[in-house]
Amino acid sequence: MNHVVTEIGRRRFLTQAGACGLATVLGVGARTAIAMPGMAPAEATIDFKPDLELELVANVDEVLILPGAPTRVWRFDGRVLRGDPGALQFLAGSGYIPVIRTRRGQKVRVHFINRLPEASIVHWHGLHIVQRMDGHPMYAVGTGKRYVYEFTVDNRAGTYWFHPHPHGRTGFQVYHGLAGFLLVGDQEEDAARLPSGEHDLPLIIQDRTFDPLNRLVYLGRGMMDRMMGFLGERVLVNGSPDFGHRVERTAYRLRLLNGSNSTLYRLSLSSGEPVVLIGTDGGLLERPVVRRHLTLAIGERADVWLDFGARQPGDEVHLIAESFSPSLNVVTHLQSGAAPTRGGRPIARFRVAGGPTRKTALPKRLSSFPLLDIKNSRNRDRPRQVQLSMVRGRVMLNGRSFDDMHGVADDEKVKLGTTEVWEFANDAAFGMLMAHPIHVHNLQFRVLDRTGGARSNRVHEGLRAGFTDEGLKDVVLVMPGERVKALMKFEDHTGLYLYHCHILEHEDLGMMRNYLVEPS
Repeated sequence: MNHVVTEIGRRRFLTQAGACGLATVLGVGARTAIAMPGMAPAEATIDFKPDLELELVANVDEVLILPGAPTRVWRFDGRVLRGDPGALQFLAGSGYIPVIRTRRGQKVRVHFINRLPEASIVHWHGLHIVQRMDGHPMYAVGTGKRYVYEFTVDNRAGTYWFHPHPHGRTGFQVYHGLAGFLLVGDQEEDAARLPSGEHDLPLIIQDRTFDPLNRLVYLGRGMMDRMMGFLGERVLVNGSPDFGHRVERTAYRLRLLNGSNSTLYRLSLSSGEPVVLIGTDGGLLERPVVRRHLTLAIGERADVWLDFGARQPGDEVHLIAESFSPSLNVVTHLQSGAAPTRGGRPIARFRVAGGPTRKTALPKRLSSFPLLDIKNSRNRDRPRQVQLSMVRGRVMLNGRSFDDMHGVADDEKVKLGTTEVWEFANDAAFGMLMAHPIHVHNLQFRVLDRTGGARSNRVHEGLRAGFTDEGLKDVVLVMPGERVKALMKFEDHTGLYLYHCHILEHEDLGMMRNYLVEPS
């Protein structure tokens, strides 16, 4: 039976479980994150002169999510110490999801302070960054400790994000609220004259399960939820179970992020109009791309152009989501929330206000960037193979799990300055096949092609039609039976980085490995 259903029964049990039930809800008594002994936290350096300096605190708090009692969450709080006071804000609706706005070329210093009851560390998802600033779990700091990040923003304008990355506890900490947007701007984006200010809307999509006392419930089935991926009973947008936004009669930029632990989403518009994609993980596309719907795997981002200029005051347009488990079961009908429509559930409502129409033209050309060229690849005819598998409860990459914080195999070493093809193969002849979103730290890659897969399956086909493989990526969804080739260049930074499945329960189980960038 699908665990979205079984979890409902478990909620009734938790109501009567008292202190023991609370331990289950909060994960107390389960595994907790610990700091690595002997790893000195990074500290501020005298010669680094930041343009933007922030304090970012991870702590425990209570927020109103559902009617009634507040929900205990783990959240990021913070303040600007130097630079633009508006560089750190919190999303309306939740009040606890942060948005950091930066510019390409800015020097940024972040004082991360851990006030959680266990160790943690922050990963800057999608950034091209030196090893010590990337948020590897080896650098996790304990309760009351701090870690100082110093880096120059070296990414194209785009939608990036940040979240904890302690080994074995990433899923728990993200699920309980620790996630935020990192938005990068640059001159090229300015020239495109895209919607900005209040017309630029970051939207994080997450699914959560609550007990009758509005407490978050996680991993109700223990190891089964870890293996299959945890799915929540209700989809939230920006921390709200009923997200609504008043819009003007003009164009908006929606920055969509799948911040769930394990759930895949197929997104469409209630109006039936196509979705106009203008950006993916690594920033703006060269030109807009039109899709009937979008498929977003965990960790993927999609920037969408949505024009309300032709709408009348009082009109509503809804963002519709269909939810899928990693094993590609449709679970939308098992979730609660707004009444189903067009095969999914409305998760965000945009209501058109009065006032004049302000015409904003969709740019025919958004950006230009040098695409990675396969001609420069050192292994174009013999791609580096990464086999994805799940066997007897173990999730693995090339038959290995993350069992050594510093370990790296000989076939996981690359040379600085080289360009390579990696092939992610989800076609093992044994074990359980599931869809796996693969994330590679420290770089943006180009998806070259997809082969194999169960093309006769309607669910597979429907999800494939919404893939956002265009542009530069740092997450790619590899379907059951499929192989995906990605072209990537290892430049600027040597050191130890991670690649892993971004189903957070799989990551915590060890479907993660180091790769080493060696000097050339």
